[in-house]
Amino acid sequence: MNLNILTDIISNASIASLIATQAIQYLKDNFKINNSVIFAILEFIIGTLFSLSFTNLGIINSLWCGFIVIIGAEALYKIFKGKLGLKSNSQD
Repeated sequence: MNLNILTDIISNASIASLIATQAIQYLKDNFKINNSVIFAILEFIIGTLFSLSFTNLGIINSLWCGFIVIIGAEALYKIFKGKLGLKSNSQD
C-alpha cells in the first residue's frame, strides 16, 4: 500500500470538501435547492475536478478523492463553520 498517495488523496479531499460545502450552502441559500442527490453529485464532481486540476494524481485516484468528498464534506463543514470564511445564512 502506498501511504503517500493515500495521504495526498485525503488531504486533497479535505480542501475540496470545504469548497464543495460552501458551494452547496450557496445553492441552498440563494436558489432554495434542497436535493441530496444533486448535492452528492456536485460534491463528487467538485472533488474529482479539484484533484485533477491542482494535483498530479491520476484519474483513478482523483475519482477516489471525489468519493471521499461525498463522505466527509458535511462533517468538515460542521467543524469549520464560522472559520475560514465559511458561513451560511440559513439556520442549520
